[in-house]
Amino acid sequence: MDTKEEKIYCSEYSGFEMMLVSASRQVKRNDIIFNAFHWPFLAVHMARLLHFPDLYNIIEIGITQDEFIKPTKMPYSISDPILVPNSLFIGDSIDVLSVLQRGEISLAFLSTSIIDKYGNCNTTVIGPYDKPIYRLPGGGGATEIAGLSKRLIWLLDEHTKRRFKEKLEFITDPGYLDGFESRVKAGYPPDTGPEAIITPLCIMRFDSKTKEAYLDALHPNVTIEQVKENTNWELKVANDVKQIEPPTIKEIEICRKTMKDAIDQYYILKPEWTYYLDKKS
Repeated sequence: MDTKEEKIYCSEYSGFEMMLVSASRQVKRNDIIFNAFHWPFLAVHMARLLHFPDLYNIIEIGITQDEFIKPTKMPYSISDPILVPNSLFIGDSIDVLSVLQRGEISLAFLSTSIIDKYGNCNTTVIGPYDKPIYRLPGGGGATEIAGLSKRLIWLLDEHTKRRFKEKLEFITDPGYLDGFESRVKAGYPPDTGPEAIITPLCIMRFDSKTKEAYLDALHPNVTIEQVKENTNWELKVANDVKQIEPPTIKEIEICRKTMKDAIDQYYILKPEWTYYLDKKS
């Protein structure tokens, strides 16, 4: 982690950058991470550059790693051939999903389209399933990851009412279903489930009894009212809402390097997320 000498904070950054920095801070040294595509790729890449270069990392297509790709490069997808040469193991999806099934994944990051107050997610349809307004890409392996990871962190790049719904039209990836013991009663292991939701505005966590998401911590220059106004249910708030530290200069430099690498690899980032990329920290 950062030393005291490195605790020099950046004063200009986007909410998207703050989301990635907060996500990278959630990683622990001994985590075995199931790494999914999109923003989780960026957050885990940053955690390796900032803190743990030997982080144990499992990728859905069947690859296991405990060291950086050489040369260090952002893969363009979970099937990028650059992932292969220095991997510990090359198999297929069944191999790595069996690691999930055995309960060995301590942390997983997933990004999603729409989420509800119990951490359930919809990446399948907008509107009725049989006659949708839009069909979304679907869950891929996210359903298994959400069902079996011990700690699951959702990343949402936009915190708005259309993305934070009280009730979903369709559940692609299970959170705590209807709250309380409903997840366990449905057959999911009792030591699994969402731990947090990280957005450009805040970090939400889940009540240990009701399993409902509540506001736990605010990103800098964000208010409780701002989060509540952009959440489509009556959001509960912790008694002592934490204030998250701004990104350090080192964190933002690594974040922007990662974002530039991602753009080079054909990731699509919105202009408001990349506004500071070419500016000095």
